[in-house]
Amino acid sequence: MRDIVCNCQMVDRETIDKAIHEKYATTIEEIRRYTGANTGCGKCMSYINTILDSEVPKVAPKKPASTSKFKLW
Repeated sequence: MRDIVCNCQMVDRETIDKAIHEKYATTIEEIRRYTGANTGCGKCMSYINTILDSEVPKVAPKKPASTSKFKLW
């Protein structure tokens, strides 16, 4: 059984988790961009923010470092 987070766009918890852990989505705006969740009525915003609060600390240390070729000193 799928845990639907956004009923308007039929986005489930697994999709939200993948956006956070694989695409490093750490804001509601990034979740909207990657999943389409919270682009309808907006009732799911608090649920998505709860998910972000619990999942983002788990991926923040894993976020890849910048691949800039320029060295700042």
